[in-house]
Amino acid sequence: MDVFKAIKGRRSIRQFTDEPIGRDTLGKLLDAARWAPTSSTQQKWRFLVVVSPSVKELISNFSPGIFAVPAAFVVVCVEKTSGESPVWEFTHAAACVLAAQNIMLAAYEMGIGSCIAVSYSRIAVREALNIPEDVEPLLIISLGYPAEDPEPPPRLDLSQIASIDAFGKRWPS
Repeated sequence: MDVFKAIKGRRSIRQFTDEPIGRDTLGKLLDAARWAPTSSTQQKWRFLVVVSPSVKELISNFSPGIFAVPAAFVVVCVEKTSGESPVWEFTHAAACVLAAQNIMLAAYEMGIGSCIAVSYSRIAVREALNIPEDVEPLLIISLGYPAEDPEPPPRLDLSQIASIDAFGKRWPS
């Protein structure tokens, strides 16, 4: 698929069919994630795939940003290293976000809907998934075959969000 088509066509899907996602397909999505860029190739991300119906229901119950139980969740986490500077912590978190974007773009190409959530109880997710203290859950990606086809949301014009050569020197319309 053309990358620009994927970027412009992908939507946040919040309603899913009951069709499961196969383990091979989930593996391909994880493979897309691990090819995202990381600082110094440190790869501090960790991915937990949740397919158990009871665990998915549990996660949905303490995640107000998740509106339906999907076929699978991918919980994107970052491995913490004691004594790291806030700059490194931010860089590792940014790498996790890039990995999540790879998952969602690859899912779109495969006909799978996705939605990212950051409003959830980190304590409850940590306990439900047995996440150790040196690993921090950052976001949850819902994955499933879409039961909706939302319209694209409006986007600001480039002249409203981009500058050239100096801040405030607007990008031409």
